[in-house]
Amino acid sequence: MSNKLKFQKYLVLMACFLIMSVSFSIVNNITSLFLDPVTKHLGLSISSFSLIFTIGAVTTALMSPITGHLVSKVPLKLLMAIGSILAGGGFFCYALAKTIWMFYLIAIIVGIGISCLTTIPIATALTSWFEDRKGFALGIAMAGAGTGSFVWMQVVSRMLNHLTYQTTYALLGGIILIVCLPLSLLVMALPPDATIESKKKEKLSFNDIHWSTQLILFSLGLFLLGMSVSGTKMHIQPYLTSLHHPLSFNANVGSTQAIFALIGSLVGGIVFDKLGLRTSIASFVSMALIGYLCLIFGFYPSLLFIFAALFGLCLCLPSLLPSYGTSALFGKDHYSMHLGFINMIFTLGSALGPVISGFIADHLTYRLVWVIYFIITTLYLILFLLAFKKKKPQN
Repeated sequence: MSNKLKFQKYLVLMACFLIMSVSFSIVNNITSLFLDPVTKHLGLSISSFSLIFTIGAVTTALMSPITGHLVSKVPLKLLMAIGSILAGGGFFCYALAKTIWMFYLIAIIVGIGISCLTTIPIATALTSWFEDRKGFALGIAMAGAGTGSFVWMQVVSRMLNHLTYQTTYALLGGIILIVCLPLSLLVMALPPDATIESKKKEKLSFNDIHWSTQLILFSLGLFLLGMSVSGTKMHIQPYLTSLHHPLSFNANVGSTQAIFALIGSLVGGIVFDKLGLRTSIASFVSMALIGYLCLIFGFYPSLLFIFAALFGLCLCLPSLLPSYGTSALFGKDHYSMHLGFINMIFTLGSALGPVISGFIADHLTYRLVWVIYFIITTLYLILFLLAFKKKKPQN
């Protein structure tokens, strides 16, 4: 690889980090801060507002196979530029929403944008540029989500203290556009050889997917993982509010989680490369189980910070496992097509989680939510261990 291409691949890595830290973090990790002010201002229930996340997630899920195809057919910078406009412009439009149906419609637009801008394009680009160190590269990029969560959790909580939620939505949408659109147009690209090969091989056909027991087990595990993680992340802040903790305390818990999510993303890719999938998964899921026990007894403030640290570390699983696991199971053969399908299943699980959490919280208690997710976490650990029982990661 020439020096020019070496420079370009690290420039792409930096751009992926920044895009994840801005667009992905704002859209997926900060939404819970808006739950309380928006529901109170518009007189909505927790579950109805939580459905916004679900609609966005379902949209992203349904878009995933299409995005997996488009990555191989459309110039990456064009696809991601369109995603930047839809995600940033859509998020800006939340400021104009007056009814819950307007929020739902905008969530669809934002979901399409995020699908074209983040997970699949970024994973495809990095696995093409960093074939021998994909765990490291994916970890760095996904660490952007943790970095952004830490920063935006503090910034947005303060913005909501001094500004209306409408102004906050507008400012954040503008930031997504200003940062992500230039990076998409000026930096993002696939390696020349990868672009040529993908145009030769990739087709939008489920016949190209290698169906197997391992694929089914892996997909079911990801479905449950997405359900538990999204259902937890979306409702941590409302849960802390229900325990009558002040907003500053809640923001500190959120920032603690974000710091450890950053550490987990950086370390997680290296751990995956060095220890293998089964050992890595077992280690991180054990942390999640302990974290849920701490959350169940969240009336002790110190336990909430232990939860935030452990849960933050294991957030490398939803960040890395879909893309890394897809590569481990199938290598580079129709990678974006497989990732599109697997990410669709994962995202559908992510869409269901907040609805379950909101429904139980509205009618029963948050503590029951955490007990259910403890059980679900145990189930997906078993599914992942079975899926990779006889499979060694491919390069």
